Amino acid sequence: MINRFKVTGVLAALLVGTFLGGANVFCDEAKLVQTSYYLISIGGIKTPLASLIQTAKENGFTIIVRSGEEVTSYKGSELTQEPEAVLLEADSLLYVDDGFLLLRVNGDDLDYTVRPGDGGYTLIIFPHRDLPQGETIFSLLGTLQKLGVIGAEVTMEGFRSFEKDAEKGPEPPAEAAIDSDLYGLTVAADWFSFASSIGLTRVGLRVEVVAEKLPGGAIPEEFQPYILPGSETDQLAKLLLPIHRLVDLARSSSIGYVRPPYQPQPLGT
Repeated sequence: MINRFKVTGVLAALLVGTFLGGANVFCDEAKLVQTSYYLISIGGIKTPLASLIQTAKENGFTIIVRSGEEVTSYKGSELTQEPEAVLLEADSLLYVDDGFLLLRVNGDDLDYTVRPGDGGYTLIIFPHRDLPQGETIFSLLGTLQKLGVIGAEVTMEGFRSFEKDAEKGPEPPAEAAIDSDLYGLTVAADWFSFASSIGLTRVGLRVEVVAEKLPGGAIPEEFQPYILPGSETDQLAKLLLPIHRLVDLARSSSIGYVRPPYQPQPLGT
């Protein structure tokens, strides 16, 4: 189900009630529970990156801007040379990587992230306590509007929830030939910590993966710019691929499997 509505500067109770009553997606008693986190597609971002970066500076965000091999970082408006691992601990973070952005804010009641996803961008809500669903989402949309992340209208679809402490990760889509850990990364609440926990090489908002080709298959043209030089053979290729494109590659008809690179194991003594 798709919900398109306008976000005004004042999120009045009347507006919330109208949306909840008319869309049949959220209801007055629905909760965002603290044992789960939520992914909601919010469409594209039309604001130029330069404007978003300036707004983030004015609001005291920690900012990392990666363009090719060049990385520039700020704390508010001040340049900083602190390492990325330290900067990623910031409560308010904007990470820009070659045209894509990730914005994250950690708060007392919830953390939220906006990052690339299917068909545009995805809003991730990570509550620290049970929260009213409709009121919380409208409040977040108002905040994102002030930051310039969304405009006066936003399209919401694909509302999904995941258990925070699930014993088993989510199953990949049936049509996607992808390693379960890689799929888990695409829907993880925190890309940075999850990529580190499974030992992936991450550069910005991209990770290093291997695509195994089907006999006679080739890496689709749209993914060829991400192939690491010298890595491609008739059977496979290694790519530094945006995280949000992993499932797209795995759905390609010429690809047999997308997996992490094999890690060499130390010799026994």
